[in-house]
Amino acid sequence: MEIKVNKEIRDYSETIFFGLSMRQFFFSAIACAVAVLLYFLLKEHLGLETLSWICILRSFTFWNIRICQI
Repeated sequence: MEIKVNKEIRDYSETIFFGLSMRQFFFSAIACAVAVLLYFLLKEHLGLETLSWICILRSFTFWNIRICQI
């Protein structure tokens, strides 16, 4: 016996905030926290442009984990 299930129901994924899943929201929050933390820790030692690139590249690591599916 075969039961037909609509495609929309099979592909459903729960979203919690801004259309993100829990995993995506968690890693997005970590990426933002890393960028802010790096900014405040390194702002006295580096120039603004260098510091901004470091923050972007470090937080990109966590953002990239966010979009990967396991």
